[in-house]
Amino acid sequence: MASGLVIGIMKAVRADGPRITSMIQGSIRLNTYIGLAFAQALGGEAGIATFAVAAAVMVPLVNVVCVSALSAWGRGTAARKRGGMVREMIENPLILGCVVGILVNLSGIPMPEFLAETLRLLSTPALVMGTLATGAAISFRVRKRDAFDLTVVSLIKLVLLPLGTGAIAVAFGVEGLVLTILVLITAIPCATSCYILAQRMGGDTRLMASITAVQTVLSMATLPVVLEIVQSL
Repeated sequence: MASGLVIGIMKAVRADGPRITSMIQGSIRLNTYIGLAFAQALGGEAGIATFAVAAAVMVPLVNVVCVSALSAWGRGTAARKRGGMVREMIENPLILGCVVGILVNLSGIPMPEFLAETLRLLSTPALVMGTLATGAAISFRVRKRDAFDLTVVSLIKLVLLPLGTGAIAVAFGVEGLVLTILVLITAIPCATSCYILAQRMGGDTRLMASITAVQTVLSMATLPVVLEIVQSL
């Protein structure tokens, strides 16, 4: 829904393909490092577990949409020469990670204790380092002519999407920690990896960097407000 709204608006203002792809990424992709940090603060281990389940569903879907958009509207034919959309999806590490995790979980095969403990030890510093890397990768190269794009994509990603998600969840009787995590995962800013994907597949990298920076800053103000509004429904 969010990506469809972006496409409609950008087609109406006659935006070029690379610009549209960056707007789509900015409206639906999520920074899981920031999300995990907030999930831990809001719900502890249960919050992280709930966020992980939601991410396992959203991350592959979001990446499929973004790769499809870049294959269709990305600048040039470099992506098509490398094998196009199918190969990009097969090689996408986020999609692969989610698929492997889901298959292991569905298999019912118990994880050896030594492996579980190793992953547990690695997960704590990984979350911290990922959050630091997110901050280091942000670029504030924002230009005046980007004002319209930044306003539209930030409004959709940080306000309309989480509020819409919250309203639908409440209508279905979702409440408590699950409701909080559902709103959280849609209200966090887009990932810094958006820039990498835009660069690989011909998106507007300068606009993508600006969107990431602006959303990361704005989300610190919008996230608690959105959570409070949904909790009051």
